[in-house]
Amino acid sequence: MARWIVAAALLVACALAQDEGTDTVYTYKQICLDKVGKLTLLNGMDCRQQVAAGRWRNAVNTTGWTMLEVDTKNSVEPGVQAYAAGYLEGLLSKTLIGYHIHNTVEPYCKNFTQFCGRLNGFLGENQKWIGSQLEAAPKDDPYWGAVNRTYYQISGLIDGYEGRDIAPRVIYDIHPIHYINMNGDFYDLEKKLNKTRDPLNPDGHCSGFVKVAPGNKDIFISQVTMSGFQNMLRVLKLYKFAYEHQLYPGHGTTFASYPGLMYSSDDFALMTSGLAVIETTISVFNASLFEQTLPTGQLLTWVRAIVSNQLARSAREWCEIYSRYNSGTYNNQWVVLDYNAFTPGQPLPQFGLLYVLEQLPGKIVYRDMTWFLEKYSYFPSYNIPYFKAITETAGWIEQGNRLGDWFRWGKAPRAKIFDRDHSKVTDLDSLAALMRYNDYTHEPFSACNCTPPYTAEAAISARGDLNPRNGTYEFPGMGHVNHGALDYKGTNYALAKKLSFRAIGGPTYTNVPAFKWSTFDIDVPHIGHPDEWKFGEIELKWETDVHM
Repeated sequence: MARWIVAAALLVACALAQDEGTDTVYTYKQICLDKVGKLTLLNGMDCRQQVAAGRWRNAVNTTGWTMLEVDTKNSVEPGVQAYAAGYLEGLLSKTLIGYHIHNTVEPYCKNFTQFCGRLNGFLGENQKWIGSQLEAAPKDDPYWGAVNRTYYQISGLIDGYEGRDIAPRVIYDIHPIHYINMNGDFYDLEKKLNKTRDPLNPDGHCSGFVKVAPGNKDIFISQVTMSGFQNMLRVLKLYKFAYEHQLYPGHGTTFASYPGLMYSSDDFALMTSGLAVIETTISVFNASLFEQTLPTGQLLTWVRAIVSNQLARSAREWCEIYSRYNSGTYNNQWVVLDYNAFTPGQPLPQFGLLYVLEQLPGKIVYRDMTWFLEKYSYFPSYNIPYFKAITETAGWIEQGNRLGDWFRWGKAPRAKIFDRDHSKVTDLDSLAALMRYNDYTHEPFSACNCTPPYTAEAAISARGDLNPRNGTYEFPGMGHVNHGALDYKGTNYALAKKLSFRAIGGPTYTNVPAFKWSTFDIDVPHIGHPDEWKFGEIELKWETDVHM
């Protein structure tokens, strides 16, 4: 992978002077068929035989976000559509992808060369198995058809980023863009393949929330992602494919993501099928489970999430599709809301509105949780498993006995804050207020047996940077860490029907200081970032015609 690192470093050096991150309008590119049927790259949006169109706007220094829209036409077969969509994304967001590789991929194997050798061996064997399955699968198999299109799309993304000729194909050789898409799976592959993690850098964690408004007048879904601050270069994306709508009801999707990443990974995604999907990561403390994570016979989460989003017609079906070929990597609690099952002002249905799925190596449990919404009017997600079988198998009981309520469902700090404050959420503004909440020096549930006696990690939107370096804490993840909430995304019934949502880029600053790189004392790469992250809320208004 060394040659890719050198190329990315050169790209970063050249691009810094070119991209100010203050775009006010989109840049448009399209791939068209010329007179002899050859795929051709053109500026603008107006060719006769358009295959794919892309729109790109980098406004990170004014809004905290970059925006990408890609849609395809049925003038070519689906694999070529997917490749063309990927190619336009790789070309349009090349600078940001280079930044993201520099900030996140380049440091990944530093001082871990033996681990990365094992990792690349595992990934190579997995890619080889996937290639054999795609070759053997019937051409009319919707599931493997979706996998095939996913691989055509990432191959186009790599070719567009590298500036190669347009040549639809599948690339199996591991590229940094594969690393970007597999980033969540790496959380657990590190445990499988024995990488010693730095205890000061906890796994990415998130807060998720579903809430029914009083009188069932509305229903909200929201998520804030938590990770290292080097990951704050973010892209709000829209993909709209001209796939067969009956077979691929989620042919259109909008989501919050990262440069070069083809699914959300936060996760927060809305689909033309009517589904909304979020997740929060759950740690696996029973390392013996990873014996069931294998390079053959399994698909990593990044692939299964894309396939499920495209194929599922209902929340239950999403869970069933996602359960196939479980890799036991990027183990999450997924929350799937079906907006088709909700009518404002009417009683909630008895079933089908909300499903929750939890994954471990070798085990997936999912249930209809509509009853929970009916009884409590909300469902919270905060990185702790709900289902007893998952809690016991993953080792959460022992962890709770050792370290206390921080690791217990319903008793952790965020659980108590959600339970106390969920009734305050009646509209989109109050939704954002709850999801951005962090008042750790005054919040009783942020108190701990620490010096000082509280932690900014115990909040709906964590800010580990605010904890003093010389403080003492019950365990390292509660202390001074390169970790916090990077954003906010939230939607309601009316916005979701347009695949729209509201978003805030950067860590919370409501009751705490805004995050500034110039005052942050942990050395992590952050090329392409604004210094101060203090941006307002935006509401997505897509140029592409898309709706549930």
